[in-house]
This record gives sequence, structure tokens and C-alpha cells, in this order.
Amino acid sequence: MVPIPTNQPLVRADEPDLIFKSEEAKFNAVAEDLVERQALGQPVLVGTASVAKSELLSRLLEKRGVAHQVLNAKQHFREAEVVAQAGRLGGITVATNMAGRGVDIILGGNPEMLAATRRWPRGWT
Repeated sequence: MVPIPTNQPLVRADEPDLIFKSEEAKFNAVAEDLVERQALGQPVLVGTASVAKSELLSRLLEKRGVAHQVLNAKQHFREAEVVAQAGRLGGITVATNMAGRGVDIILGGNPEMLAATRRWPRGWT
């Protein structure tokens, strides 16, 4: 067997795993990371394993005053709108892993969908 080198240098930075003593510590670390990323204007889509976990993270973000959107089985009627705007500057979208399938996330948000709804989604300016 002969290894074949890549055509371009690898640009991905592989970071070491982070291990937390508790689930509470993990979610607090995630919330703090999201605060930092939002301050930089970076849009973030966070996948969670369940509705309960998405709502837990949402509560932690609300405590920190972080504007965000939640997409889970309880907000299925807004699914396309929320996911289409997930790429907006500084936007944070917390979604269960099954939410938003088949909807494109456009960096900067989807202006056509915003114009069609004629309103700004909660938490976005």
C-alpha cells in the first residue's frame, strides 16, 4: 500500500477533544463559546440531540442576553424561515439534528425569504 498525498495542503485545524466533568459544565462552555462567536459576527448553527437539549441551551443563551433562534419539533411550522436565515451575520440557530433538512443555509441570510415574510424573525436585527 502506498499513501497518496493530497493535492492541496490540509487547511483544517484538528483540535484536541474537550472533556467536561458534567453536562452542565459542557453546556455552559458551549454557551460561552457562542457568546464569543456572536461578538465576532460569526453565524453558528448548533445541532442538539433532543428538544430538551435545544431548550436547555436556549435558556443558557437567554440568561446571557444572546439573541438566537430555536428550531425543534415545537417550531416545525417556522422551519424553512429559521434555517434560511441561519447564515445571517452573528446569527445563532439552535436546532435538533433532524430539523431543517432540505433547506439551504445562505451566508448573510436569505433576502428573498425575508422579503416574502415582511417581518424580522424574533431576535434578529
